[in-house]
Formats: sequence, structure tokens, C-alpha cells
Amino acid sequence: MSDGPLTDSTPVSSTPIIGVIGPPCSGKSTVARHLESLGGVWLNADEIAKSQLSEPDVIHELKSLFGDSIQMADGSLSRSRLADLVFGDDESSHTRLRQLEGVLHPRTRTILQSEIAKAKSDRRPFVILDVPLLLESDYRETCDEVWCLQVDPDRHQELLASRGWDAEELERRNARQWSWERKRLASTRVIPNNGTEEELRRLVESELASTLQSR
Repeated sequence: MSDGPLTDSTPVSSTPIIGVIGPPCSGKSTVARHLESLGGVWLNADEIAKSQLSEPDVIHELKSLFGDSIQMADGSLSRSRLADLVFGDDESSHTRLRQLEGVLHPRTRTILQSEIAKAKSDRRPFVILDVPLLLESDYRETCDEVWCLQVDPDRHQELLASRGWDAEELERRNARQWSWERKRLASTRVIPNNGTEEELRRLVESELASTLQSR
């Protein structure tokens, strides 16, 4: 998703857009969910993209790219078969992944544009933009602020282990990304998550109050 920001050059809206980023298991979803409970509109690009996999026109286009084997007997898409095709380490898998992104990303971007416009029209207090590779894919220009979650290394290793991830898996997922040091430097606010979930919620509320007061 690198075809430019979602918004145009119109004056700053009273509905700020807050991008939320963070390493795996850093608490990003917890932060986004809490912000949503405080009145924000949570736009999760991953969930929007996944929802597109149920659309008949998307299934038809993916079948033309990857063959009939990705469709199940009931007409739905086999996500496990699709994953087998696009998430390998070989160049063919990488090519198929780019093809899949070429189908899903423009549709996802259009939906995000529509939802942001609706939130502004409805005068919602703020939008939470949750997009993979937000900084790498130029979504930074869409956001009024970017919040980056940070977890101490030892705690992060514990959280990753609880999800069943090892260092190799984390390295694989980080291969296409900026370093987290670079991401923190490019963010508006860095939010540490080294305590309890309640402490994280209070910190988020404080940062939100500061964000809204600065508008």
C-alpha cells in the first residue's frame, strides 16, 4: 500500500487520525481497543483485507491468478491453501504474495478512505488507523500522529514466547520493515508497555488527552 496518502490537502479536520504501530505482542491491539472504547473509530486494515476474501469478485480474481484449487466445494476461499501459496520463502511465493496484495490493497485503501470520510462527516472525536507497515507504506502522511508501542527486550521475549514465536519467526516478520529504532524516531509519541494492562490504559488516556488538547 504505497500509492500515496488516504486524504487530500484539505484543511486539518477536527477528527484527528492516530496511527498505532508496535512490534508483535507489544500491546497494539489492546491500545487500539481501548481507544475505541473512548469514542474513537478503529480502522483495522488487516481485518478489512480479510473481509475482502469473502467477496465473489475477489475470489474470482484470485482464482484467475492462482487456480481453482484455492476455492472450496461451497464456493468460499480456502485461506489455508492460499496461505500455503503466498507465505513461502522462495521467489515464487514472494511473487504470489505481491499478486495477492495487488488485489487486496487497493480495495482496502478505498474502504479506509470511505471510513475516514464518514468519521469526519460524523464528527467522531478521532480515528485509530491500524495498518501493517504504516510508516513503510506512506500511511504516515494520512496520520496526524503516530503512536509507537515499546516493550523492554526481556519482557518482549516473554510475550513472544507466550504466543509460540521464536527469534527466527520475529526476524522473518521484521525483514520487510524499518528497524523499530527508526520507527520510534519517526513517531509522534512512544508509549512504553512494561507494566500492567491497567497502567497501559491510563497512559493511553493521558496521551489521548494531550493529543486532543493540542488540536
